[in-house]
Order: sequence, then structure tokens, then C-alpha cells
Amino acid sequence: MSATDLEKMQVPKRTRLLDCWLCAADLGYIFAPRGVGKTWLAMALPAAISQCNPIGAWQAGEQTCSVLYVDGEMPLELTQYRSRALALGAGDVTYLHHETVFDTLETSLNIARADHREALTVLIVEKGFQCLILDNLSALASGVDENKGNEYEPIGQWLLELRRRKIAVIVIHHAGRNGLMRGHSKREDACSWILELRDAKSEGEPGAKFISHFAKPSRNAGESMPDLLWHFTTDDTGHASILCEPAQTTEYEQFIQHVLDGVEHQKDIAEMMGKHKGTICKWAGKALKEGRISGSKNKLLPLTTTEYRIRQRGPDE
Repeated sequence: MSATDLEKMQVPKRTRLLDCWLCAADLGYIFAPRGVGKTWLAMALPAAISQCNPIGAWQAGEQTCSVLYVDGEMPLELTQYRSRALALGAGDVTYLHHETVFDTLETSLNIARADHREALTVLIVEKGFQCLILDNLSALASGVDENKGNEYEPIGQWLLELRRRKIAVIVIHHAGRNGLMRGHSKREDACSWILELRDAKSEGEPGAKFISHFAKPSRNAGESMPDLLWHFTTDDTGHASILCEPAQTTEYEQFIQHVLDGVEHQKDIAEMMGKHKGTICKWAGKALKEGRISGSKNKLLPLTTTEYRIRQRGPDE
């Protein structure tokens, strides 16, 4: 088509599935270190999407959406418990669980296999699912070296094919030791957004508590989405409660938290936060001078236990 043809074309506007950041045909990633609570959020999303409900500070979408949730790791008992807690049965949500797949077919679901990807595509199209959630990439893509972009290429092309079919895809993944999403960055090229979850739970607090941060801002929003503090808890009856409020953390505090989480190099933090290296260098010097972190500008480290105690009570005590 010519540029003139394109300008005249009546292109239908994509449906908003949740707030202004998640739309039909999106490809997005949610990542976090182990145990932070990414599966709680991942399972809460279809409850909102399928029923056209808000969740936390995110507003409801424009219409209901049928969701296929592919679970590749969690025990079926826990999946059932969380599904009941979040009342997913009230919406149009279907599970494809690794345990039931194995019990039925005596094989493990693996999206690294072309025949398994094809079977999933057929299932999604025939059943009319509009959103696919893959939880999680490590468990569902066996035999793929995460650090080699060419090995991920077939999976990436499959995800793009699903996008072209107007299916929204949300991939759950782990953070690496440097705090970034684990594996080759090539998978990030075609995605619409990346949502990072940062642990915010204090010792002894129940449930899952984390801050959601768009490490790659949504193409749909047109502006930066605010960081949110989430707290998922369950009562004695197994019912889940979700508390959500604006996260009261400055970017400088976020920088310090990355260091406390084990990210040692300024360039990695600059990439994670989408900041210029000069800004990170300035924050590093300030935090070192204030005694908030240890090490040097070449290798940022959390305070040792002794350094922390001295900071808490003062050097003269």
C-alpha cells in the first residue's frame, strides 16, 4: 500500500483490556525475582480482564475478554487455591495446567517444540481465546538457552504470530542476579511493555507485597504509568484481599534499592531505570557519601551488617 492508501485506510482501534496500558494484540512481560509474588498478580489479571473489572489502581477495560492461562510450574493444588481465592471462576478463564497435560498425554508442555506451539495456536483459535498468559517462560520453554537470542527466535516469531491474530500475550519470567529480566535482551524488542515487580515486604509481613514498575513503558499509555505498591493477603476462609496504593519511592530510592538487591554496576542500573549513566553516577556518589551503600562507584554494594549498625546508631556510640 502507498502512504496515501494507508492514510485513508479505516484501521479499527484496538480494544483496551485493562486501563490504558494493556490492549488487544499486546505482547508484554512481567518479571521479578523468585518469591516476590508475580504469580499472584499474573492470576489476578485474568480475573479483571475476563470480567471487565478494575484491579488496584488500574481501571477496567472496554469489554470482557476470554483468557487462557497456561501454568507450567505451580502445583495444581496451589493453582486451585489461588483461583478460588481470586474468584476466577466468575470470569471467562480457562486453565491449561502442566500436571493435567502430563496426566492426560504423558508429556510435558514445551513451547520450544514446534508441534506444541502449533497445538496451542489451534486451541487458542478454535476456542476463541483473546488473551494468553504463559506462566512462566523458564518452565514452559525447556531446552532453550536463555542467553542465546537465536535459540529464542522461533518462540519470538510464534508470539508475534499470536499478536497478528489479535491475541494479547502476557509472559511471566524471572529476574536474573543483576536484577534485569533474565536472558537475552532480543525478546524485549517486539514487546509492548515490560512490568517489573520489586519486593517490598518487611520481615514477618503476611502474603505478597511488591512495587510494580514499568521497566519498559507501555506503547499504549502515551505517558509514564506510576509505580504502585501491592499487597496480596488471604483470610482464614481463603479469600484474597488486594490492597493497592501509589508507591512512595523516589527514583533515588529506587536506585538504592537496586543496589540492595545486588545490582553492582552503574550501567546495569541505568538500563533498568532508563536513566542516563551520568545521573546514576551522581546518585552513586551521593549514596556512598551518605553511607547508604558500600563499595565504590565501580562496584556498588549493600552495607555490611557492621556498617548498617554503625549507620543506625552513629559512629560515636
